[in-house]
Amino acid sequence: MKKAFILVTLLAGVLMINFIFSSCKKKESQYPNFPQLIGNWPGTTSQGTTIYLGVTNLNGNLYINQYDLWIMTANGSQEYRAGSSAGLASIPGTQFKIHIGTGAEGESYIDGTFDVPDTTLYGNFAVYPPGNTTDLITGTYTCVKGN
Repeated sequence: MKKAFILVTLLAGVLMINFIFSSCKKKESQYPNFPQLIGNWPGTTSQGTTIYLGVTNLNGNLYINQYDLWIMTANGSQEYRAGSSAGLASIPGTQFKIHIGTGAEGESYIDGTFDVPDTTLYGNFAVYPPGNTTDLITGTYTCVKGN
């Protein structure tokens, strides 16, 4: 009789522990799919000007949180710059697109694709000169991950 009571008590304990642990929610990983992309990405445009992009991890998701793009215009050079701790554009997988604005010729943007094994970023840009929404300036860029 004593053995049966101990056996039933042990069985009840095992079932209770199983119930408690199975009802606990698993925490989602705070690590993104490609943590090696986090950091600074300086580079050069097809115009020979500079570009910089920053990548951050926000709750397990990668975001572009900063950009600084210099382009040549008919009147000299122009800087396009923005930053946000909440992220400017998400990076689902290895691609992103930052919407900058719109004009007569379409969207103004910076997009890109990360080559993860080579830690290189390739992309395109299309921007309007200040005060001009009809003359879209386009180009490409390449960045290599910095420290």
